Amino acid sequence: MLVMLGLLVGSPGGLRTGLAGTLMVVDPAAEQVSFIDTEQGTIRSRAATGKGPRDIAISPDGTLALVSNYGGRDAQGGSLSLFDVAAGRRLGNIDLAPHRRPFAIRWLPGGQQAVVTVQGSHMLARVDVARRELLPALGSGADSERQLALSSDGRYAFIGDPAGGPLTKIDLSSGVETGVSKETAEAQSLSLSPDGASLWVADRGADLVHVLQSDDLSTIVSLVAGNMPMGVALTPNGRYAMISNALSADVMIFNTDSYEQAKLISTRTGAAEDALEAKTGEELFTGTRLGHISIPVGLVPAEDGLSVYVMNNFSGEIVQYDIFAGVPIRSFQGSRAPGGMAYSPLGAP
Repeated sequence: MLVMLGLLVGSPGGLRTGLAGTLMVVDPAAEQVSFIDTEQGTIRSRAATGKGPRDIAISPDGTLALVSNYGGRDAQGGSLSLFDVAAGRRLGNIDLAPHRRPFAIRWLPGGQQAVVTVQGSHMLARVDVARRELLPALGSGADSERQLALSSDGRYAFIGDPAGGPLTKIDLSSGVETGVSKETAEAQSLSLSPDGASLWVADRGADLVHVLQSDDLSTIVSLVAGNMPMGVALTPNGRYAMISNALSADVMIFNTDSYEQAKLISTRTGAAEDALEAKTGEELFTGTRLGHISIPVGLVPAEDGLSVYVMNNFSGEIVQYDIFAGVPIRSFQGSRAPGGMAYSPLGAP
């Protein structure tokens, strides 16, 4: 149900509420994707994925979405599911065999092809989405799952490993690795600035956010984040970077020119805090406690450039925050154990 918290003031130019569009949220346990109408605040449809879905990516024109079917402990996934965003339905699957365990996905410019990181095979598998065909893979071997960012022209891919290690840069025209960072990171999330000059890396293990030069992957600055940074994203104009911190339950906003912290937004709700205060002793360390916690794990910038959608684990809430006032605008109900989340400006036909 949509929760309207009133029209906010104090943001440059004012903040529009009720922006039309669709949030797509992956539910790995239910093996489905929910299509949330951001104007009405309701789930307008659900569609089945493959086994163990993880990441989701929207095509450049907003019409299509791809979901990686990673699989579970008992069976490895090996496909992508393709969805029609406006219709809220699955169009079919793209088989990635012999590759297994697809993880992060990004569309190439033009919306005809996409690249996906795959575990235990090659760094990047490529698919022709229109033909639903697998293309020759790019990059060197990768034993673990990888995070991924692409340059806006589709020429370069940037790879980070949540298990830890250096960041790498790959020329997609040749598949050749053209850069390796001296910085190492447990890269939980990557985001390239809109101008393509800098790569932002959420380092979960060090509680830092590294900002690297995209040309040679040298370190510009490492910023102190909260406890366990999980997501990083930049506003459409590139002026602000947003970092979601899981264990400190907050979102930090940084000015990308000065690298100074501009805002700290707590994601804890009153209801969650009251529930936690009522717990004592061993209850605080059981699954019961987790049911009352909102842990921010992912975020997507809103098109207005003034707000951000934050996806929370366990509570299942998706909350849109004003990044200047630091207050919630409205909330939606997503998955209690979500995978990826993505936004399209398209709504139902």
